Amino acid sequence: MCTEKTTQLIKDSQLWDDLRAGNKSALKTIYDQEFQYLFNYGRKIFQRTELVEDSIHDLFVEIWQRHETVGPTDSIRRYLATSLRRKIVSTLKKESRSQSVDSFDMIPFDVELAIDEVIIAQELSEEQAMQLKKAFDKLTAKQKEILYLRFYQGLDYEQIAEVLGMKYQSLRNAVSRAIKNLRGDMVIILLALSHHVALTYDIL
Repeated sequence: MCTEKTTQLIKDSQLWDDLRAGNKSALKTIYDQEFQYLFNYGRKIFQRTELVEDSIHDLFVEIWQRHETVGPTDSIRRYLATSLRRKIVSTLKKESRSQSVDSFDMIPFDVELAIDEVIIAQELSEEQAMQLKKAFDKLTAKQKEILYLRFYQGLDYEQIAEVLGMKYQSLRNAVSRAIKNLRGDMVIILLALSHHVALTYDIL
């Protein structure tokens, strides 16, 4: 019996194989399905809308130009997110003219909790919601990006490690440090974030 996740993996695999075979309709389908996700993700790394849009456009052009040699994937979204992040980070490096951007913590990531949504979803008071926001703001850019991908986008740890170019254990260690540092605050954050995606997860 196929689970919903397994079914999606099969669909992704078939659609990607169609693209690799030169099917332009498959390329358009993928673009239409994934553009908004990629745009939202890209904007959290880089605030210039035009540059993010250009990066996405260039990414799809490059994929089509080398569709015959592109490798297989069972997750189109993960593949595209990984490629887009790499492209944006490359742009950041060029603009900063500094290798320091190679350090994960030097890469900005802008994500904020929607306080009104949190109050409604978690039945918190405005004061509690503001405390939550302050706790979330304590997180490093790396921690915010990991939690965004995990709880907003529903990626598992192996997928996140691939997107961010991190070793699996390093990723789990980063999550563990965040939880250890924030403790109670982190529990509230995870509850708020998990409202955005229905999944079963283990924190550690």
